[in-house]
Amino acid sequence: MREIKARGIVRGIAAGPALVSREPISFLGDLDITTGTIIGRLPSVAGQSVRGTVLVFPLTMGSAGAWRFLFQLFKHGTHPVALVTREPPDPSVVQGAILANIPVVCEPTEDVLALASGTRLEVDGGAGAIRLL
Repeated sequence: MREIKARGIVRGIAAGPALVSREPISFLGDLDITTGTIIGRLPSVAGQSVRGTVLVFPLTMGSAGAWRFLFQLFKHGTHPVALVTREPPDPSVVQGAILANIPVVCEPTEDVLALASGTRLEVDGGAGAIRLL
């Protein structure tokens, strides 16, 4: 098992297949909250679902209301199990992740955008670690 160090933002441990987006994601507008399907213009992941995945992407885009959309994904059971971002996430996304118990890490020591979608990952937000399973 290989481990990539990162900065822990929201505590918790979750595992699932990676869904790697080359584009930034906005929880407000890029996702259908009832299905978890990516509906925004994101060529690398368009039409795929975030449900049950470790969502790996460069950075969050959004507004002060982004937390509501991430929390609604959780309420519908269509949420990613963890978030990995290259840049620190928007505070509103962090708020939503806290409410939904979704671990978040950022600033990994390796280029996680080079990982293949489907790679099994475990994210440990408390330890600041991404483990390739």
